[in-house]
Amino acid sequence: MRRFLPVLSIMIAAFFAYATVLARDVAALSLDVRASQLAEVFALLGAFVTVAMVVAALVSTSTFRIVFAQRMRELALLRAIGATRARLVCGLVAEGVLTGLLASVAGVVLAAGAGQLVPLAGLVAPGFPALPAVLVVVGSSLLTVLAVLAPAWSAATVSPLEALRTSAVQDAKGRIGATRWALGVLLAAGSVALLAGVATEGLATPQRPGGLTEHLLLRTTISGTLAFGVLITLGPALISPVLRLTGLALRRSTIGTLAVSGIGGAPRRAASVTAVVALGVSLVIATLTGAATLQSLGRAEMASAYPADLEIIGPVDADALRAAGLTDVLPYRRTEITVGGELTMNATDLDMTRLRGLPDFHVDTGSLSDMGPRRIVLSVIAADRLGVAAGSQVDVGGVRMTVAATVFGGIPLGSALLHPSDVEGEPAGALANGPRDRVPAGFEVDPLAEHRLAKENWFTTLVAIALGLLFLTVLIAVVGVASTTALSVLERTRESGLLRAIGLTRGELRRLVTAEAGLYGVIGAMLGLAIGIPYAWLAVLSLGVEWPLQVPVVPVAAVVLVLAALTAGAGLLPARRAARLSPVAALHPIQ
Repeated sequence: MRRFLPVLSIMIAAFFAYATVLARDVAALSLDVRASQLAEVFALLGAFVTVAMVVAALVSTSTFRIVFAQRMRELALLRAIGATRARLVCGLVAEGVLTGLLASVAGVVLAAGAGQLVPLAGLVAPGFPALPAVLVVVGSSLLTVLAVLAPAWSAATVSPLEALRTSAVQDAKGRIGATRWALGVLLAAGSVALLAGVATEGLATPQRPGGLTEHLLLRTTISGTLAFGVLITLGPALISPVLRLTGLALRRSTIGTLAVSGIGGAPRRAASVTAVVALGVSLVIATLTGAATLQSLGRAEMASAYPADLEIIGPVDADALRAAGLTDVLPYRRTEITVGGELTMNATDLDMTRLRGLPDFHVDTGSLSDMGPRRIVLSVIAADRLGVAAGSQVDVGGVRMTVAATVFGGIPLGSALLHPSDVEGEPAGALANGPRDRVPAGFEVDPLAEHRLAKENWFTTLVAIALGLLFLTVLIAVVGVASTTALSVLERTRESGLLRAIGLTRGELRRLVTAEAGLYGVIGAMLGLAIGIPYAWLAVLSLGVEWPLQVPVVPVAAVVLVLAALTAGAGLLPARRAARLSPVAALHPIQ
């Protein structure tokens, strides 16, 4: 049973694919009108299910490759008694098809069973969508066929004599052929060219014409796909320098040195499993980085759109509002201005320095403290359209003014700020903090705090859903580490026996296997960081978001540590199996 651990990864992916269909049907049945508002969420679910299926296929490919390598003696004997390469390929592919079929059916059955628990949450049960179930099973089976083809062909093309010469690890060579090098370099060149093009065009066009954002996002996605292709293609050659870098600290101990040597002794296997881990980590890191950047921008935009708990609209009496128990009462006047003779916008004389959300704003150029008569503060969007920055002179309704600052995220209650001496008229309203019920009768009130809370909750929910789905991808990658470690322990039984015979204790052997499994996670995490953060910046740039990239150091470090712990934990059972075997049995000649 240990040889068919890809079943678990396929089953998880199939389970989540069918569970997504069930969730969509539950929404349609139970939320009625609100179901249309969840279309974007289910589109996001579909995207992450696709990623999960791809990761499951990669994990299955890696596991099948190890399984078939371990059976080289059996395959060689079949070749020796007359089996053709084509028949061996067909037989091995048939095994893969059966594995995928059983796993996908199990995943669909589990998801359908989970769907029957929906009424316990007070929602309408979706029934059993038969057509999606069939599509998930067929799709998973086809995906398994694609995953097993390359390992099956590779195993079947090894000559009987070559396969019978050794029972050691079959992928100990780290060299790759000239064709593979050429393909890897070509993929890398294409990825870098697309990356440079998106970065150049994205930085040069803050104001986007229609369709440009979608075009840049598509090119970013293609560039990321090519980068991952480089990792797959050149992985066996790149794993050694990466392993030397990440294993520097481990080499100070005997167990660490053995763990690094164990992974380095099978570079193709290490490259395969770490590439899968790197994919999951890069997606998580990119999501965390992008979410942190957008959340920072969102705080600034919400501080602009909802700068206080309440907005009292119309003529106000500030003293009456304060007497009613409201705090931070800040009257403002509003006027319409034309800047540079071409851009008409609303401006207020609001004192931004008195807003409690001021730390959420990010000044691009200049300083808010430079505000004064005949000075103006503009949003970055307005400044870009006018081609000005702090210190520039602009015409405001026939009056020359100096730009005091440009601000990301927008200007509260308008698009520009003026000094009170440059605005005429009575207050158009006031901002205040406090409960809505304390506003005296007769005032029109807009509850800004409620709007802000609703948007914050929606964004938090979307990020939580995205991270939850990406955790599925990481979980499948951890399954891949577990299968690789388990099969590696089986394949290196004689090596483990020799280590025990020369004095390695059971506990030390367990720590060795666990360290190897954890090292897969660490290497994958390092590669994921190298890919995830640049592409998060590229995605933010493609969206036209004018905001500095925010890398959440603590969450990113937590992801790396948790992943290392999960992958090390995935090696616990194989480590126990390796430690239980006696040296005499391990060194017994293979029959």
